[in-house]
Amino acid sequence: MPPRRLVLAAGLAVLALSACQSTPPRPAPRPIDFSNFGPIVLNAGRVDVVNAYRPLGGNHVEDRSAVPPAEAVRRWAAERLQAAGGPGRVSVVIKDAGIVEVPLPRTQGVKGYFTTDQAQRYDGRLEVEVSGEAPDATGAVFRGMTKATVTYSTTVPENIALADREATFLDITRRMVEDLNARLDAGIRRDLAPMVRR
Repeated sequence: MPPRRLVLAAGLAVLALSACQSTPPRPAPRPIDFSNFGPIVLNAGRVDVVNAYRPLGGNHVEDRSAVPPAEAVRRWAAERLQAAGGPGRVSVVIKDAGIVEVPLPRTQGVKGYFTTDQAQRYDGRLEVEVSGEAPDATGAVFRGMTKATVTYSTTVPENIALADREATFLDITRRMVEDLNARLDAGIRRDLAPMVRR
């Protein structure tokens, strides 16, 4: 067999072998949950969650996350804030829960054909306010409020696979809500202390 045919046959064999090998399955994304944290027990009859977030300007992509940021905050409130009963009430207001896609400049000319640029930046932002009110032993009404704002940004390359892009949205949500959890945990225990059961 002439050398050229040998090379061609070898190349076809390599292609056939690589086609038979399946790519390993992507690991399942870690769920967003707070089961490893104890609940914050509050002297309140209920905890209300209000989504006051309305997207304004920019290319919003938060709904493409498997768990949108606003839903992650709802999960946080359901798992972390426990109403123990009584006349008090607590409100969790979601003021911002967006992820905005920002296009990035690409390398132009011949060099652009050989360059893999970072094509988009994703800017996430969560702003949540927790307020509470309850009568104390003297009949006076305690009112307290704490809030937290967290942001996270990351970029993705122009050749990113769809599954990896979707995973990026979930990662942004997870990072923001985990940061939010730490900040609001401290804020509630400080600013709503009369309503927190020890």
